[in-house]
Amino acid sequence: MEKVIVYPGAGLNGEISIPSSKPHIQRALLLALLNERTTKIVNISWNTETENLLRALKQFGLKVLEETDTTILLRGMGWDLDVNGEINAEGSGMLFRTCSALAALTKDVVRIKCNESLFSRESLFDDAFCSLLNISLIRIGRNLVEVRRKQHNEQLPLTTKNSTQFISFALFVSPFLDNKVIPVCDKDVGAGYIAMTIQSMEMLGSSVIHTPGQLKVTEYAPRDITINIPSDFTSLSYVASSILSIIGESQVKIVNYHHGGTINEEHLFKIYNNFGLSLEHDLKLNELILTRRPSMPLHTEISLKELPSAAANIIAATSNLGGHLIFNGVTGINNHKCQRAFVISENIRRMGGSSSLIFNSIGVFEKIYIGGGEQLSGGIELHSYGDHRVCAANVIAALGAKQASTIHGVKKLNDGFPGFIETLKRLGANIQ
Repeated sequence: MEKVIVYPGAGLNGEISIPSSKPHIQRALLLALLNERTTKIVNISWNTETENLLRALKQFGLKVLEETDTTILLRGMGWDLDVNGEINAEGSGMLFRTCSALAALTKDVVRIKCNESLFSRESLFDDAFCSLLNISLIRIGRNLVEVRRKQHNEQLPLTTKNSTQFISFALFVSPFLDNKVIPVCDKDVGAGYIAMTIQSMEMLGSSVIHTPGQLKVTEYAPRDITINIPSDFTSLSYVASSILSIIGESQVKIVNYHHGGTINEEHLFKIYNNFGLSLEHDLKLNELILTRRPSMPLHTEISLKELPSAAANIIAATSNLGGHLIFNGVTGINNHKCQRAFVISENIRRMGGSSSLIFNSIGVFEKIYIGGGEQLSGGIELHSYGDHRVCAANVIAALGAKQASTIHGVKKLNDGFPGFIETLKRLGANIQ
């Protein structure tokens, strides 16, 4: 399936389940490689990116001992890694950064094959990341990068300007490095994804202590561990944004929902509540009830800094609500398979909405303005440019539009939320 036609709807209702948390699964798999004992991961689900990550970590020596539909038992290697063959990162910046960090734990040259979209991103190479890990990244030919060990004389502070993953993956390997101090910009270390990383490391006994200008880590203590994966708040944003976008009252029950307790998830709940979408979590039944009723348009500024993976969905949904909204903290969503913020803003404008980019005093993109109008007109063809989050945003915006729109590239949804289109149909969306 390469394209779908999304027709106007009148509400979403029913009972569904959603995937498990991709960022938690990514961290659990990486921790399993760094653990010399066994790691059991429970409530796991798979998409293209996590399958590719497991395949790459197996090339570094990770062993799969047992596997069912929702559980996997692994045995890792610790720090003395060998790499078997060329890693295929395709278009995944996460996989590229993970394997680059692991190069600090092996004497081998790590060769990473990339597609062209990776090389179009400013966030692919980071001098501070390389200087901390004493590695060099060299592009060889059109689609290949070699990561080699190289001693750097100066260590630069890591930031989250291009991605929180540079600090996260540097943290994961740092317990095995001679220098267990990571220089950082203090304003960046409180990000939710970094907190998630620190919580993962604690499962192997490694503590991360923040002092001014640096993070200090302690060594791992290998042990047999079990990691329970919560539900995916990004997949939740796919469903919640669809409910928010579509015209009419909706009520959706998500079964087997496990709260992750992260900063990101807490921020996500607050944003949807601001727009009149209530999310009621029953801890005993592990159910999440999403209820949407008509609400007054908002005129405010909202930060999406803690929600880079959900930002596109939220922006797309609110384009159908009227009001005047400014979203800040969105610069990071451009550091992916395409320049998401620019594409989404233009697609909203083409659908008849009011959207514009806001730049700071030196002309750097900083915020997005959405508003002024009401329901989108739709009635056009939208391309996704090989990016699953752009594709999801296109679908979400189209759900609330007045006329049917054709969305191209829906196969890429398997990178984030496999079965998203089928889930919407189950809830009553008219998608052909």
